[in-house]
Amino acid sequence: ALANRFQAWRKILKDLITYFREIQSHYEHKSKSLVKLANVVNNTSTPAGFLASGGLDDALQILRDHHKVAIVEANKAKEIEEDVILALTGLRSDLNQKMKEIKSLSGDFKNSVEKEMENTKRAVNALQDCLGQTDLDASLTTGKQDPYLLRLAVDRQVERQLDEENYLHQAYLNLESSGRELEPI
Repeated sequence: ALANRFQAWRKILKDLITYFREIQSHYEHKSKSLVKLANVVNNTSTPAGFLASGGLDDALQILRDHHKVAIVEANKAKEIEEDVILALTGLRSDLNQKMKEIKSLSGDFKNSVEKEMENTKRAVNALQDCLGQTDLDASLTTGKQDPYLLRLAVDRQVERQLDEENYLHQAYLNLESSGRELEPI
C-alpha cells in the first residue's frame, strides 16, 4: 500500500515537472522574443536634428528600460530549471528509490505466524490433556506423554512463535522507518 501511495506521488510529481517545463519553455520563448525586440530598439538611433530629450529619444529610452526589465523577468526560466524542476526530479528519484526499497522489504512479511500459533495451540492442548490424565491415573503419562517433556515442547513452540512474531514486528518497523525517511520532503 505504501509503495502504491509513493507511485501515485511519483505520477503527481511527473505531471508537475511537465507543467513547470512548459512554463520554462514559455519563459525561454518570451526571453528570445524580447531579446530580438530589445536589439531592434537598441539599434535604433535618433538623427542629429531631433530633440535629445522630451521627444522620440525619450520614448526609445523608455522602451529600452522596459525591455531590460522584461528580459530579466523572462530569464526566470533558468531559475525554474535550477530550483523547481531539479528539486522535483530529485524528489521523484528519491520516491522511486524508496519504492524499490519498500518492495524489497515486502518479502519480510511472508511469515509463518499463523502456523506457529496453530502449533502452539496444539502443544498447549496436548499438555492440558496430559495434565488432565495425570489427575486420573499417573501411569498413563509416561514416555512421550510425560508432562515435563510436553511442557518443554510448549516452551520451545512458544519461543518459535515469538521469534516469528518479532520478525514480523521488525519488518513493520523497517517499513515504517523507510517511509519516514521521506517525511521532511
